[in-house]
Amino acid sequence: MSELARLYHEATGFGSGRPPRPSVPGFIPSDPANRPVPFKRYSGAPVLGLPTDLPPGGAPAVAALSGRVPPAGNGVDLEFLARLLFLSAGVTRWAEVQEQAVWFRTAPSAGNRHPVEVYVAAGAVAGLETGLYHFAPDVFDLEELSTGDHRPALADAAAAPEIAADPLVLVLTGVPWRTAWKYGERGWRHVYWDAGTMLANLLTVAEAYGMRAHVLLGFVDSALGRRLGIDGIAEFPIAVVTIGGLGEPTPPGERPAPHLAASPPAPAPLELPLITEVQRAGQLATTGQVTAWRAAAPAGTRGADAVEPPANAPDETIDSLILRRGSTRRMRPDLVPPELLEWSMAVAGRPLPADALPAGSTLLSHRLTVHAVRGLESGLYDRTGGRSEPYRTASEASVRRLSRYLCRDQALAGDAAFTDYIFTDLDRVLDAYGDRGYRVAQLEAGVAAGRLQLAAFALGYGGTGLTFTDDDVAAAFGGRGSCMLAVSVGIPAYQARPGGPPGRPTRLDRVVTSRRE
Repeated sequence: MSELARLYHEATGFGSGRPPRPSVPGFIPSDPANRPVPFKRYSGAPVLGLPTDLPPGGAPAVAALSGRVPPAGNGVDLEFLARLLFLSAGVTRWAEVQEQAVWFRTAPSAGNRHPVEVYVAAGAVAGLETGLYHFAPDVFDLEELSTGDHRPALADAAAAPEIAADPLVLVLTGVPWRTAWKYGERGWRHVYWDAGTMLANLLTVAEAYGMRAHVLLGFVDSALGRRLGIDGIAEFPIAVVTIGGLGEPTPPGERPAPHLAASPPAPAPLELPLITEVQRAGQLATTGQVTAWRAAAPAGTRGADAVEPPANAPDETIDSLILRRGSTRRMRPDLVPPELLEWSMAVAGRPLPADALPAGSTLLSHRLTVHAVRGLESGLYDRTGGRSEPYRTASEASVRRLSRYLCRDQALAGDAAFTDYIFTDLDRVLDAYGDRGYRVAQLEAGVAAGRLQLAAFALGYGGTGLTFTDDDVAAAFGGRGSCMLAVSVGIPAYQARPGGPPGRPTRLDRVVTSRRE
């Protein structure tokens, strides 16, 4: 079994009897003088404006979340790229808090830190010159980093020659200081969670428009970093996403990596050694290692690629749903219908289309505290094989108290109708994948959490991710496995203002909050 990821997981966990981890010299959590810059920009890069008139289209969100939209076979054009970028990483709302502008985006992010950047390698994209670009969500532009076709170089780095034939390749990267500034060394977990919730949006949008999408988590880290011009410490690659149907592979050609100056992530960003160590521990150094790593992927639990949507489900588009979505920070402790739990959990359990996972399988399991779902006794449940099996029943009041306690005394966890604790068998994952497996489990948990929240909002309810007390969550469910992430689902106690279209975010007069980690 790999050791460093296990040590990191234990060192950054919360537990009722754990001593606090020693502080990193010079690190001051949430230091206002060293606040991260919310957007990365490249000075001197040519800027290409993206289309901002994006009328809603595609299949209903419920059908896309259920995996019920057949492939359309359409080509990728600039409007679709703009829609994909906006609905996964765009800015939809903003507010002024203590005389500072605070920006809210389309995908959930722990503490609204948004540590994930998106790069675009465009090939056969109608309306866009072939090249390597960085997405600037604050101005809704593409910054051109290098001309020419970079897909063959990305295909080499990912040991996946077939991606050179995809019209569009996206690369997600993480800027750890944006989350570490608030959460310390535990913030590395948040980078992968947030990449997962962003992918949940991206994959659902692609499905709604009948596009094929595939996620590559195996790649030569240093080669991919060099191609993007990032150092692997202050910013590191997380995932490669291919979009569109396969065409003719592009012949290899040497294209220069970008050498443009980028804005720093903060006035004086700190490198937290444990974050650097756990990221490096999972690196792959050669294409041979990438191929062997993929081949070692264990056969996970089978999940359903498509699920049955609820009867009489809303026909709202995914565009409209994402603009309406917002993390629900307060909930009413009222009863919800069983289809909210059954369908949204089925959506969360759909397999991630990724190279690191055998087709149709998942590394995750789900355990629930159920408080107020019609037809289910309150208690703790295992979600196995598409069914919610009782682990222990108890009074509603006691289960609500337990949920609040497990989520670090956040009232939201107990006020929700149910809370999903997303687990993995960490020993098995690390034995099979090595340290890199920890990345896979955290990111897949983020995707499941993002899908669960989208499904809840699609049915008119709400949801939000929560921090949790690692040891106590595991103990509550018999000490089996390791919790990756928690999500509460229920009835919002307020109505969020819908977000605005590209370039015109909605201004919020106030920001609804609850106590956070």
